[in-house]
Amino acid sequence: MKTVKKKTQTNYDVFIEHLYALNNSKFFAGIIMLIMNIGSKYVTLGLSKSQEDYVKYTLGRQILVFAILWMGTRDIVVALILTCVFIVFADYLLNDNSKYCIIPDKYQDVLSHLDTDGDGTISQKEINDAIHLLKKARKSKSVKHKSNIEDMFVAKGLYKENFI
Repeated sequence: MKTVKKKTQTNYDVFIEHLYALNNSKFFAGIIMLIMNIGSKYVTLGLSKSQEDYVKYTLGRQILVFAILWMGTRDIVVALILTCVFIVFADYLLNDNSKYCIIPDKYQDVLSHLDTDGDGTISQKEINDAIHLLKKARKSKSVKHKSNIEDMFVAKGLYKENFI
């Protein structure tokens, strides 16, 4: 009598099988769309301020990025990898508050330059100082431009006295 060997599935095989089933599921796509719509419109949920902050500043952003990427790729593994890459770039490499930031200092946030006392907020005094500095620069530029025009006339021999 011939015996038929049953192929036993490993846990990994079962996991991959479920992953592919989930990947092709229209219900999963619908749930992800719902997560995207809810996640991108916090205000309409009626969450308290602390709940809203929790969703915004913990895993809410990562889940929303994953949902967007999955909708674009329709592949869970690719979406997870791209989400991880996004997190590394957004939270570390392109975040000017991170010690791993790769953005040159001259391109970093202008607001950080306005915060002269380093307290993390821009006070009315700091705003007024910046406005005063801009007015001073505009006046200096205007005077310099006027002086350049007068120098051009003098260089060409056109003196004010000749036209009176």
